[in-house]
Amino acid sequence: MRRSTPFAQALGGAALLCAAVGMVLGIARYGAGTPRLDALIPLALAAVLAGGWVLAVRVAPPMEVLVAAGALAGVPAALGPIRRDWGYVAGAYLLMWAPYAAARVAYGTDYGKSGSLAASALCALTLLYAVVGSLYGIGLLGRQLGAAQRLLREDAAAGRVHVVRVRNACAVQENYRSPARTGVGKTDISVSRWLELEADGAGAVRPVRLRAMEGVNFKIATGERHLSQAASQLAGHEGWLCWPTRWKEIAATDRRVIVPAAFVTDSGHVVWGCMYEEDWRPWLRGEAAGAGDTEPGLAAVHTTEPGRAAVPAPRPSRVTAAYRGFLLVLLAALLATVPHLLGLVPVLAAAGPAALSGFLTFFGAAILSGSGTDGGPDVWAVREELHPSLR
Repeated sequence: MRRSTPFAQALGGAALLCAAVGMVLGIARYGAGTPRLDALIPLALAAVLAGGWVLAVRVAPPMEVLVAAGALAGVPAALGPIRRDWGYVAGAYLLMWAPYAAARVAYGTDYGKSGSLAASALCALTLLYAVVGSLYGIGLLGRQLGAAQRLLREDAAAGRVHVVRVRNACAVQENYRSPARTGVGKTDISVSRWLELEADGAGAVRPVRLRAMEGVNFKIATGERHLSQAASQLAGHEGWLCWPTRWKEIAATDRRVIVPAAFVTDSGHVVWGCMYEEDWRPWLRGEAAGAGDTEPGLAAVHTTEPGRAAVPAPRPSRVTAAYRGFLLVLLAALLATVPHLLGLVPVLAAAGPAALSGFLTFFGAAILSGSGTDGGPDVWAVREELHPSLR
């Protein structure tokens, strides 16, 4: 992963703006005659700027572990939420409307303004896809924290949370292999990732695992991406591991008994996540035999300091292997629009390139939604675990 520099951000933003201008002109002036230079020029400029953005990211400095600071005297009361990725939001909406823009331009060529049944059907289907996708995509504009994490944030702002001093020992990726149900001799692999935190004065209590907060936002694993970015920049950092004072209310109403947690580093950064019962029980409920809820946990209630704040780690660039594949698919979708923008195909065949462009953007969206987790072996310590029947 590499840093997201201001120059690269400017190039990426300009590319998105040019792409949006080309699409809006294509839709608004769908009946204009070919060649459609008003749409082609902004789209071509967007492609050039996107290429410059990729090069700017490739020469940007790599992400490094942030410098650790001295131990925080108190727990910050203001725990910053995960920032919205506005570039990602703009790209998602452009992807949703790109098939309709391509179909609308194809329908309005001056070869036959009366259009055709196939082109009309294509416009209707792509418009429906764009409208439904836009409504569904409103989630990208909403809160990036889950309901349980927001409750923890409220408790910190109110002044009291359960805390314990910890050190980020390592970031772990566990590959769990189990028998598959699809056939004899086949196995399935499920991947889990977490930050392994070693607590001060824990004695025989094993390290706790801070996992990505659950849930997705517009099919994007926000928690997984946030945890990956923290893992690459906060290795070895010390800080406070925080749980809400109202943890019993969450544990009692959650079917899997998952409790939210936040790792607040001494460098002033916060990592949002959650913990399964096996990890939080010793700290919040205690493990004495038969003690139940009467045995106090190891994590004491601590008063937060209103004058302190913690924010998520800086966001790296998006140019991962999956994102490069997405850009290539998007470039192919742009090239598919050129024939009918230049008027090189008859009206009956105009729907063909438009449909191809729309299909490619839909395929690009699928690639983009699966590229949320960053980092490789240099970030994650990979461990293999087998189902008891395979040992």
